[in-house]
Amino acid sequence: MIEWLEDKSDWLSPIVVKEVRQIVRSREFAFSFGGSLVAALAVAFYGAASALGNANTTGGGTFVALMVCLTLLGMLVVPIGAFSALRNERMEQTLELVTVTALSPRRVVMGKLMAQAVKLVTLFAAMAPFITMSFLLGGIDFVTIIVSLGVLFFWSVWASAGFLFLSTLFKSRAMSGVVFGVAGIVAMFIFTMIRVPFFLMRGGVAVAGPTGRSDFWWTLAMVMSGCLMTTVNLVLLGENRLSVETENRVTPLRVGFFAQLLLIIGWGLTYLGEPAWSKETAAQALGVIGGLHLAFVAMFTLTEDLHLPRRVLLQLRQPSRWGWRVVFFRPGGGRGAAYLLLQMLLLLAATSLLSPSAMTMRWLFAICGYICLFAGVPTLAWRVARPESQQSFRLRAALLVVLMLALVLPDILYYLVKHPVTFDVVFGERHLVNPFRTLANWSTVEVSGWLSAPLVLGMSGLVACLGLILQGARVTAQQDVAATQASPAADGESPSVDAVY
Repeated sequence: MIEWLEDKSDWLSPIVVKEVRQIVRSREFAFSFGGSLVAALAVAFYGAASALGNANTTGGGTFVALMVCLTLLGMLVVPIGAFSALRNERMEQTLELVTVTALSPRRVVMGKLMAQAVKLVTLFAAMAPFITMSFLLGGIDFVTIIVSLGVLFFWSVWASAGFLFLSTLFKSRAMSGVVFGVAGIVAMFIFTMIRVPFFLMRGGVAVAGPTGRSDFWWTLAMVMSGCLMTTVNLVLLGENRLSVETENRVTPLRVGFFAQLLLIIGWGLTYLGEPAWSKETAAQALGVIGGLHLAFVAMFTLTEDLHLPRRVLLQLRQPSRWGWRVVFFRPGGGRGAAYLLLQMLLLLAATSLLSPSAMTMRWLFAICGYICLFAGVPTLAWRVARPESQQSFRLRAALLVVLMLALVLPDILYYLVKHPVTFDVVFGERHLVNPFRTLANWSTVEVSGWLSAPLVLGMSGLVACLGLILQGARVTAQQDVAATQASPAADGESPSVDAVY
């Protein structure tokens, strides 16, 4: 069995063995392992002492205390260790040695993540006897214990994947330290929020749903499927950051986020047989979750470089058995705009199947319009002004600056021009350029007859996305012609890799 596990770990990533050996020798693992045992022993001793005066009711409190300790380890200690795994590789300048081997960037990231999963299993196993004692003390059922441990484990793996991705964002030590500090603050916030479900589940999983046990399992399935899907995409994001620029780093990501949208739509369509009010709620939830998904996709796909590496151009020239069906998943900012519009059409079509109200559908159209506006218009202006620019990071930073200006400028300009006695921040017509306030107060927009402004803004964003598609197609065609002229191939033959380079 051990030999079989070693063979499988080497097949997935040989880095797992190396990372696990480093983990068990580190002081951080020794401190976390020993600290968890001391904390669990203290909690168990307190629970056992309390059980002497209470009849079979102290197990719930003991279980919650132990789960808080495990949450601290799983959502703080282990993810921060995952962040340091790649960060230390960069600081010691050993990551380049790993990436030039036969291992792909995906296997490198998977190896790092699997090593953290092994660390989590070890810490969970150390706490398991004390959690078992909480069951023997009474006040907590076995199903709640199993479900809580499973949910916490998968969310801890998700947090580790997120911190691994964050560690690949910047190569400089200073910026990596800034990201580390911000990530630590976010992890502390997640830790404080994730304790709530354990207190709610203290009396058993049946109390988690408002109408019974089935609601709980249905919600749990949605949450866990989203956790697994986003974990996969975080791994793909980490792979994207570690891959060299001459490779196709885009297609796996686009496939992953397209699958994520299909998952969101699939869960939304499970409400087709429900009452009208339930379908209306599902449509609004699709708008919020799908809108956040599309906003993230738009920010990174529209801002991709229009000029493709020669190796990628060679791959695009080769025939594919999937034909036109994979054109949306290929690299390039123009294809990224088409990919975004395709996802928007799918979201709108799926929401319409739920038969929502006309106001909800207009609200959803406004979400798509504002996303196109704030991602497409600045990107198109940037591409027109600087067609040869290859700095996507600066462009994405510019998008955030434009969004921030849209949030604060309406009130500042109103104060400077109108000179009101009191600074009025109540939602008004001047805030229609602010996407968050407009979408949050959509009923006011409908009643006041302000639909023309979101319509014009949304159409401007749509035109900008179409302009990016045309510009991307033109740039790719020019590159293809230039590459063909620079390295002509024989009639009926594809140019070789050596010819392209």
